[in-house]
Amino acid sequence: MKEKPIKLNDEQLLLEASQLSDMYHQLTLDLFDQVIERIKARGPASLADNPYLWQANKLHEVGLLNADNIKLIAKYSGIAEAQLRYIIENEGFKIYKNTSEQLEEALGRESQVSSNIQDDLSNYARQAVDDVHNLINTTLPISVIGAYQGIIQDAVAGVVTGLKTPDQAINQTVMKWFKKGFYGFTDKAGRKWRADSYARTIVNTTTWRVFNEAKEAPAREFGIDTFYYSKKATAREMCAPLQHQIVTTGEAREEEGIKILALSDYRHGEPDGCLGINCKHTKTPFVVGVNSKPELPEHLKNITPAQAKANANAQAKQRAIERSIRKSKELLHVAKQLGDKELIRQYQSDVRSKRDALNYLISNNDFLHRNQARERHYNNPYTKTESEVEIRKEKAKLDKRRDVESAIIGVETSEGIPLKITKHLAERAVLRNIAPIDIVDSIREPLKIAPIKYDNLDRPSQKYIGKRVSTVINPIDGNIVTVHATSTRIRKKYGGN
Repeated sequence: MKEKPIKLNDEQLLLEASQLSDMYHQLTLDLFDQVIERIKARGPASLADNPYLWQANKLHEVGLLNADNIKLIAKYSGIAEAQLRYIIENEGFKIYKNTSEQLEEALGRESQVSSNIQDDLSNYARQAVDDVHNLINTTLPISVIGAYQGIIQDAVAGVVTGLKTPDQAINQTVMKWFKKGFYGFTDKAGRKWRADSYARTIVNTTTWRVFNEAKEAPAREFGIDTFYYSKKATAREMCAPLQHQIVTTGEAREEEGIKILALSDYRHGEPDGCLGINCKHTKTPFVVGVNSKPELPEHLKNITPAQAKANANAQAKQRAIERSIRKSKELLHVAKQLGDKELIRQYQSDVRSKRDALNYLISNNDFLHRNQARERHYNNPYTKTESEVEIRKEKAKLDKRRDVESAIIGVETSEGIPLKITKHLAERAVLRNIAPIDIVDSIREPLKIAPIKYDNLDRPSQKYIGKRVSTVINPIDGNIVTVHATSTRIRKKYGGN
């Protein structure tokens, strides 16, 4: 029997998770812009003439700043939580379903979709949403106000002691607090995390766990413990020997002439081990004797484990420089907000020198490629994510409207007149959360058919009272006039349970 190459699942879940993490970072940048705007706003007293009165006036505006912050956080939070739940529950289930179908094809037998996987995905989503919600909606607003108050106090101290001019005091203090970031979480080791960094960790850790679980669950259901280990141009020490190999969660062995490596021999799951922290390798269920390894692209074919490790070091340097460029651009943005020409020149020069270093690194490593998106200060992930969420909402409404329209096809009134419904009315039924089957039941099995009534324009209507829904139709042409939920009182009156 000819072996079939395995299909590598789309990593859309991980790409969308990365964009979502960027959105939380964008939120903190926007919040800091609001802090700067409030600090720089002119008031009845100046820092130069009366530092303590300036301080009192600025502290008096804490409530106004907090109201602005809560409004901005609410704008982000609603979109972010909807996206996080979608990524985990929907994209995660797609990976599970695709993997299960591949195993069905390979093994020639069907498997029922496990209800456990959907419960697991819902639990992952709920926990992640709760963790991020508490961080963003409870801890972050307090942290922003803490930074605002800290800037005011430090700036006043700098002026009162005579060590700084008012502009120096404000600008240098703002920069110091920006570099510090908004506090988010203290871990068991006592390490303090920035709010956006901790949100990124929650999102990335959860989605990576979902990605792997969605692939491993079908394998467990089919009794498969062998996997294909992906190959990249870069690999850490424990991953390099496993690339483009068949691995197992069980014992190392040989089957049908194929050497199978045990993940446990390569510190599986440990921080610096295979599939450890920040490892981007994937494993895909592999049926020995049925599947074959995928064809590698040309640029990966001849890479040895030693080269992969060396490449990983070079790529790590590239990512570090990219992060540094992005950070310098963020500092440049703050300097421009402050209008500090000296700081602007400093960070413009900083960006140029780091770009030169990046270009030099890339020119000396053929496998590296420049990706300016990773260097951008502001890639606007909020707008992209908001658009995706809105498109899904509209599609869901359209699908539900079509369900309503399809449900009444072939349904006739008691007089044998086919029912019809307008798009507008179908949309109203969706907005009222009326199920299509309940509309059909009200016509086919009504508790009561009311007498025909006429309005002041002599238009006829007749109500079919159902157990859950009452449907009003035009008895002449079959057009549905309106639908609404049947009240408990009316249902009991006509014998409904």
